Amino acid sequence: MNRRALHLYYASMIVYMLASIFFILYGLVIRPVSVLYHENVKQMVSPVFGNFYVFMLSLVIISLTLTAISLALFLASIAIARKARSHLSAGTLIFPVLLYVFAFALLGVSGI
Repeated sequence: MNRRALHLYYASMIVYMLASIFFILYGLVIRPVSVLYHENVKQMVSPVFGNFYVFMLSLVIISLTLTAISLALFLASIAIARKARSHLSAGTLIFPVLLYVFAFALLGVSGI
């Protein structure tokens, strides 16, 4: 694989790991706990986070942005590798696609 494409591939996975902190925090921890309260989330105020709705919205925006950047880096690595006529293994292509499907599905199911 082309060296530049490999660097972009690894950069995309590093950005994805950073994004996963935010979407797992939102989709699996914060959002399910906020559903347990019998209050409107937009009216909830936390002593730590302030307005709870703004905190949750910022988690969604950060995770969507970082996941989109990671996806763009991944697609750029594929394009550069194809331009250099490098061979990409099936695992190199399939595993990140499954990760992106998981990330966007988790964010889509949890909603805001």
